[in-house]
Amino acid sequence: MDQRAQISIEYILLVSIILIIVIVFALVITNQSQQNNIATAVQLGASNATANLVFTNNSQSPIQVTYINMTNNTNNTNINIVVHFSRSVSNQQSTILNGIANSLNSSINTNFTMVQTSSYIYLTTYTGSGAIFHNYNITLG
Repeated sequence: MDQRAQISIEYILLVSIILIIVIVFALVITNQSQQNNIATAVQLGASNATANLVFTNNSQSPIQVTYINMTNNTNNTNINIVVHFSRSVSNQQSTILNGIANSLNSSINTNFTMVQTSSYIYLTTYTGSGAIFHNYNITLG
């Protein structure tokens, strides 16, 4: 065999293996990055909305976002997000959901559709080709 041909084949095999590894990791990182961005936007929107409630109504006691619970189904398409607070927010639910929707609108940089009701937000994100990437059901706990 020609020595130069042997080197070029080895080089092509090495580059193709590295490329496959990079593509696999990029898919995993993209998935987790989008979920982290959504969770962060939900938390910031809820925190800002509760802070505005206290600022506009001096008689109201402060409300804190204690934690956010994200649960995925087995195929990782449908994701439930429940925002938990330091006390009940049933009277302020629509105001807090509006704050979350505003935060999502300003921070998501992918294709998405959002349906907001008085008790939940349903967010669908899409891939670049138009296929559904994730369905997020956001509620307050």
